[in-house]
Amino acid sequence: MNSRSVLLHSSLAAALALSFAGCNNNGSSTSKELADLQAQQAKNIGNFSNTVFLGDSLTAGFQSGSLLDTTQVHGWAPVLAAQAGFNIIQPLIAYPGAPNVLQLESLGPPPVITQVEPTVTTKGRDNFATQVTDLAVPGALLNDVMNTLPLVNPSTPQQQITQLVLGFPGLGYGQANSQATFAIKAQPTTIFLWIGNNDALVADETGMPSSMTSVANFTSQYQALITELTTMTPAHLVIANIPDVTKVPYLTPAALVLGEVSAETGLPIAVLSQILGIVPGDLVNPTGTAEIPLILTGQQKGPIDDAGFLSAAEVVTVQTQVTAFNQVIASQAKAANATLVDINALFNQAFANGVTINGYTGTSSFLGGIFALDGIHPTNVGYAVVANTFIDTMNTAISTKIPDVPLGPVAATDPYWPPNLAAEVAPSARPRIMPANAGKHISSILGTKQ
Repeated sequence: MNSRSVLLHSSLAAALALSFAGCNNNGSSTSKELADLQAQQAKNIGNFSNTVFLGDSLTAGFQSGSLLDTTQVHGWAPVLAAQAGFNIIQPLIAYPGAPNVLQLESLGPPPVITQVEPTVTTKGRDNFATQVTDLAVPGALLNDVMNTLPLVNPSTPQQQITQLVLGFPGLGYGQANSQATFAIKAQPTTIFLWIGNNDALVADETGMPSSMTSVANFTSQYQALITELTTMTPAHLVIANIPDVTKVPYLTPAALVLGEVSAETGLPIAVLSQILGIVPGDLVNPTGTAEIPLILTGQQKGPIDDAGFLSAAEVVTVQTQVTAFNQVIASQAKAANATLVDINALFNQAFANGVTINGYTGTSSFLGGIFALDGIHPTNVGYAVVANTFIDTMNTAISTKIPDVPLGPVAATDPYWPPNLAAEVAPSARPRIMPANAGKHISSILGTKQ
């Protein structure tokens, strides 16, 4: 991925758009071809007979720090496909997952989370011969959907997971395709696209809004992607926007951190605030929480590094940029006659009110029921709620008649729905801080590459 590849694809997409509006080298008009394609796209609204999914870890069914077959099947994409009655093929990954899945050893507080089988590596795909239709790659940025290919000899964790999703069986035949290229070759009737989350989420990991994809680059990249999909496939697009990435439990409110550390050490909150350099309104990431005991024991000089938290002002900057990203997505969805799914509104509602199932209200706090052990990716319940948002939006916007996922049975079997964890976990239980190691476990695929 580099600026040159973005420019090349942007130029290609622009040229394609212009070619449909003008004439080809033979002088014949291509406006009819564009009209025919748009007519096909209109006819394919609600047609899921040939469907592909593009995106990142949220569409891949990533959970508790891993892409793992036993949890992938609970992602929103396969759940939606089952409700709508169409086929989906996922790149199911063998135990212990990629990376190795996290497990909850103790509720604490503080909770104890470890990596399963740290000395064992997954054997990879359950079936290397299948061509998947859920092409979403954990860690993918917007630019990756068009430009990033699987490598024969991957060296980084991101390259390895890209190969696991996109590399088979194609690499065996000398073929390497990006997500978008796969979609174009498949000529699908419907494309589900949810991308851009990592372009924003990178600020959570780095503690720096400046690490986010710029609005200018996001705009040109998203426009190029939509142009490519709408001028090269007959698919109707169903597009989701980006949630407020500052509200996930991967980030812990500084007020909660100060209160917990004060209770543990006996030091006044005001003193701790001065030592650690954080104040209420700030959000502390796993880098920051890992530094706290080092600072308090004199192993590291305070305050917490800038990479360890988002200040209150930086939080506003991140939220403003996410809003700008979503304006781009909305504009491009409208231009493409796509169905726009407002995931941002869904998560804002969940953050504010929680999700009530069978009389219990799950929350977006760590171990609150909506997010799994890495503090970013949903639980089975969380993914089912996302699936229902896609379903409800499509039922309203394009008159599909897909039944909602019954949340009661999902909650009853979700290992991270709080009533299933232990009897002492109740709505009144005090919030828990996510252990630093759980967050750092997935740092290699959080979109830090630019």
